[in-house]
Amino acid sequence: MNISKKIINRYKKLIKTINNHNLLYHTYDSPEISDNEYDSLYSEIKEIENLNPTIISTNSPTQRVGSTLLENFEKRQHETPMLSLSNASTFDDFHDFYKKLLNESSLASVILFAEPKFDGLAVSITYKNGEYHNATTRGDGFIGEDVTQNVKTIKALPIVIDNSKLPKNFSVRGEVFIDKKDFEKINKDLRKKGEKEYSNARNLAAGSIRQLDPAIASSRRLRLFIHGIDDPEKFTKFKHHDKLFLHFADIGFPVNNYSRLLYNINDSSSYFDEMDSLRNQIPYEIDGLVYRVNDLAMYKKLGFTAKSPKWAIAYKFKSLEALSRIKEVTFQVGRTGTITPVAELLPVNIGGVNVSRATLHNFSEISSKDIHLNDYVYVKRAGDVIPDIDRVELSKRKNVTKIRPPKNCPSCGSVLKKIDDQVAYKCLNHKNCTPQIEQSIIHFISRKAMNIQGIGNQIIKDLVSKKIISRSSDLYKLSRKDFENLDRVGDKSISNYLSSIESSKETTLSKFIYSLGIKEVGESSSRSIATRYKSVDNFLSCNYDELIQVEDVGPIVANNIISYLSDKDNIKNINALVSADIKLIDKETPKMNNITAVLTGSFENYSRTDLTEILENNGYKIAKSLSKNTNILICGDKPGNKLAKAKDYGIEIIYESELIKLLSKFH
Repeated sequence: MNISKKIINRYKKLIKTINNHNLLYHTYDSPEISDNEYDSLYSEIKEIENLNPTIISTNSPTQRVGSTLLENFEKRQHETPMLSLSNASTFDDFHDFYKKLLNESSLASVILFAEPKFDGLAVSITYKNGEYHNATTRGDGFIGEDVTQNVKTIKALPIVIDNSKLPKNFSVRGEVFIDKKDFEKINKDLRKKGEKEYSNARNLAAGSIRQLDPAIASSRRLRLFIHGIDDPEKFTKFKHHDKLFLHFADIGFPVNNYSRLLYNINDSSSYFDEMDSLRNQIPYEIDGLVYRVNDLAMYKKLGFTAKSPKWAIAYKFKSLEALSRIKEVTFQVGRTGTITPVAELLPVNIGGVNVSRATLHNFSEISSKDIHLNDYVYVKRAGDVIPDIDRVELSKRKNVTKIRPPKNCPSCGSVLKKIDDQVAYKCLNHKNCTPQIEQSIIHFISRKAMNIQGIGNQIIKDLVSKKIISRSSDLYKLSRKDFENLDRVGDKSISNYLSSIESSKETTLSKFIYSLGIKEVGESSSRSIATRYKSVDNFLSCNYDELIQVEDVGPIVANNIISYLSDKDNIKNINALVSADIKLIDKETPKMNNITAVLTGSFENYSRTDLTEILENNGYKIAKSLSKNTNILICGDKPGNKLAKAKDYGIEIIYESELIKLLSKFH
């Protein structure tokens, strides 16, 4: 069927017109037509495409939302590591950062580019040959999740770029977020439906980007600011960050308007104070400022630490706080039975978020802060997310009552036990206490465990409350009919749940062991155990004497494992999991096996434990002392005599400033 030239020309004009109006509305906040006029243009282009499907262009505004559901999120390696920024929590911290810049650049002053630190989800967005190609979450900085279809639904993002000043292929770094008003509207709609609300805008943005249905992501009115680039050396026609981002703004990228060039330390301090006073007036959440060197050529000269660039820093605002009163104290039961006291508050608005609960952590915290029932307290959002009680307003204290630990579990009624060497009270009825069952299964499906995507905590709680499941292995017996017994779960969601459960069956032995939720068996010890035992059967046959020889497994953890495996119900659950056709793939000793490394000194951006875990996770054997069999010495500050010994042996030495090169090889 031949399509007339008139229709083709009209179609091309509509694409250009609608995309331009999207740009004006979503990026520049200056619409030129009414919603009705926009809808009329959109309906016209849809009609042309419906009648002439062969004409559909990837640049069409209708193609921002995929027509098919995603089965899962594939992993993607970042071409350039997507590192997090080091943090300054005080002006002294920031001043130290600035002094280091002066020392390492040998300059009298350094011009900084600063802008708000957006409280959203970090993504890397890649363009190839002038067209949007893919989008990836930060992940661990080296590998993230492919969220191409969902990011494409953000209407502020240009899909096609026609500009000779930009490199042929490049990636920009940005933050996906949701406006405060849109956040309130979405929660209001959820309240009307009787569904669980989101606790903060960041969680909503992150949850929306990780929807398997792009149409849901599109409906959430996600927004985006671009704030960085992957590799400054690609952008040869620009010498300064501010000029590059002015150009990005000119060609339609969403760039923040609160950015500022700062010429000295006093400018930087004044800008921080100014933005701190404005933060509540800004229509989206910010939790600090990001300062970066404006001269792009200095990025390479200044370099990186193991975790962060040396040419940028995030200077965090102090946590927002407000005064409220403790109406009641309730008690939550955790996965291992630990009881956590929670303050039920008179609702108070903190930075645009309504807060009615705050954790009291434990009874030692209650005692040290002298918190009583009916006290007036200052509530802050720790990291501007988790509500926390900072202090009591003693001048308003009146008719207060001491907060006492409960004697019985608030869920199952079992008598609680005080743990002698801790400040904790525990419910030991873990097999029949509903919150413990729920949290155990929630841990099992979590990303670091079996990674069953898309099934939220509330779905698990609903399945447990209706007695459809009571342990983790029951997940692999679920049918479509089981999910249909839940309220407000549609066919598409059920298909996604079943697909995610099926996809989770391929995992590693270390993740499988971690997913069991054995007390104090974390990711690192799970990897060590998996490396030692190689299979589920071998693990089930382990004994105490063997376990204490495994790295990261001490006497307490070994006893916990033996106690767990001596429980017949636990063994029955493990056998049921194995019978569900879970396939354990061999990824426990990847890439770099047979390389022995020794760590010495202290590291600015890594604890020894974290660095050891990363290296072991990538196949390195970490030894405590040097020998002629050592391949690498990883050297921090104040290394002691190991450095001289390594030089004598001719062992390769990697200093902290070079760690980024080593770590980037892992992916």
